[in-house]
Amino acid sequence: MANDSYRVDLDRLDEVVKKLNNVLKEMQSASGKAKSGTHLPAGSLGKGFEEENELRQTHDEMKTFIETYVLHKLENLIDDLQKKTSRTHGAYQDQEQSTSNAMKNGQSSSHSKYS
Repeated sequence: MANDSYRVDLDRLDEVVKKLNNVLKEMQSASGKAKSGTHLPAGSLGKGFEEENELRQTHDEMKTFIETYVLHKLENLIDDLQKKTSRTHGAYQDQEQSTSNAMKNGQSSSHSKYS
């Protein structure tokens, strides 16, 4: 092995955090649209046929399912990933600073809280 060191690209991690924030914003927008933009009022599918109520009820059930089990869970997953990526970025940034300071002072960084 020519080089036993590793390098973490903090700019890339920062970019991932920003992109996850944008995805989360988009998901929240989609969630809002799913809640308010998909209302199916009585009579909107027509009147005078017996399946109309069943269709609206099924629509409401599917809407609730999508809001609860798809959008909400995706939002939580993306939020969790964004927070973990942000913490990872901070930890690597702190370690890099600690190592840099130790090298300037001629010390070992092996006593770092992240090692």
